Amino acid sequence: MKYSKPGSGAAIYPLLVREGAVAAVRGGLPFSALDGVAGAAGVGRLALARVIGLPSTTLARRRKAGSLSSEESDRLVRVARLVSMVYEMMGGNEVAARRWLRDPHELLEGESPLERASTEAGGREVEQIIGRLAHGVFG
Repeated sequence: MKYSKPGSGAAIYPLLVREGAVAAVRGGLPFSALDGVAGAAGVGRLALARVIGLPSTTLARRRKAGSLSSEESDRLVRVARLVSMVYEMMGGNEVAARRWLRDPHELLEGESPLERASTEAGGREVEQIIGRLAHGVFG
């Protein structure tokens, strides 16, 4: 699969394409990866932490430790993949991609794609919608 390199979120690109990504996720990504994905998505650290199921108290501990757990890392990579797909769908337009990720959508029962991506099933649903939109299937 081809992934677009989001302009301000270039830090997320290696999470998607580099060798050793599975081992990095299993070992726990650096805390800075959370900030990289949040920046690319145009949301704050706390908002993204909610999406990946990371309570604010745990977020503070992870920041101090400098890394995420393997489960949190895996969920972060799911969101990074969606962010990249949206950038590609929007032709690299950072403003449009960020808006699409944050705005509520009828196809997602009024949730934003980021909110919906808080579960694996929701993330897959967002991926399907992106695929349909990219191929001109709107219904």
